[in-house]
Amino acid sequence: MITRTEIHTLDEHELMADSGSALRLNAERIELEPDKHSRLVFVTDPHGLAVERYKLLRGRLFAMSPQGGLILVTSPSPGDGKTLTSTNLAWCIAEAGRRTCLVDLDFRAPGFGRSLGYEVPADDNGVAEVLSGSSSFLQAIRQVGDRDLYVLGIKESLKSPSRLLAADVLRPLLTKLRDTFEWTILDMPPAIPMSDVAEVLPHVDGALMVVRSGKTIKSLIAPTFEILGAKVWGVVLNDSLINGSAYYGYYGYGEDRKRKKA
Repeated sequence: MITRTEIHTLDEHELMADSGSALRLNAERIELEPDKHSRLVFVTDPHGLAVERYKLLRGRLFAMSPQGGLILVTSPSPGDGKTLTSTNLAWCIAEAGRRTCLVDLDFRAPGFGRSLGYEVPADDNGVAEVLSGSSSFLQAIRQVGDRDLYVLGIKESLKSPSRLLAADVLRPLLTKLRDTFEWTILDMPPAIPMSDVAEVLPHVDGALMVVRSGKTIKSLIAPTFEILGAKVWGVVLNDSLINGSAYYGYYGYGEDRKRKKA
């Protein structure tokens, strides 16, 4: 459940220069009210082991790319925890004072709304409307309270989103995200069998692959690595056990690699 706080009508002039290369953004705010079923561990279990593992992942990413970046999060198959990871990682990065945007690009099965407790209302705008040109970026972006976390969600699922992921359609939005935020997390669908991840991959700095202990089909891991190629920044091991408690491990690749613009 959420409450929404109207700020005022936005226009392009409200995206103003700030210190550094980022931009200051006035956006409509949403206030989250997570219930006991929320998957946002920073709210439901802020002192738990999972939070510490996300902080470890955050530190690795900061070391790899001090200036921030635009990364996608995917998995070999559904149910591996990619949306859980995307949501908590975005929250974790924003908690460190880095302006962060979480973008749902899993048009076939939108999911981070359930993790955050935020669904794009039927009379509102989401990422599909921005990409199709029926809404501006500023009309669709939402700030989570007064945090450095912003979200761009999906209003309704699409069976065939390829036209929205085409390079000439997607690139302007990704450019605006780069100019506005230090970190952008794209919650993508599983890499197999659809082509969505492969279409977006050339435009991002890096990718995280989420695998789930005892769940991920092992035969799909190698093909997912092949799809992601040199863009792999790391693998997140979800739902592994340590001392009887579930936690999130991280295995990094190319820590010395400098961030490259897509």
